[in-house]
Amino acid sequence: MTKRKEVAMLLISFGAICMIAGVLIATLSTLRRGRLSQSRRIRRDAPRQTLEPSGEGDRLNLMGDLPGIGLIVIGVVLIFVGA
Repeated sequence: MTKRKEVAMLLISFGAICMIAGVLIATLSTLRRGRLSQSRRIRRDAPRQTLEPSGEGDRLNLMGDLPGIGLIVIGVVLIFVGA
């Protein structure tokens, strides 16, 4: 019975590490793409002091954050298997 508890604790620990790593990877990949409130090309007629992005929301995309989301999902599965 002790061996089973050790395996469960390892699975939960690896799951928590995967979840934290997934959040960090997703956050860093989004931040690496640039500021969210500015587009890559600034129009001359657009006001500069605005919270609204002047272009498309290309900084947030699912495909760029897929490795981080995948690690989060793997972490959740490991935690549920270990519990």
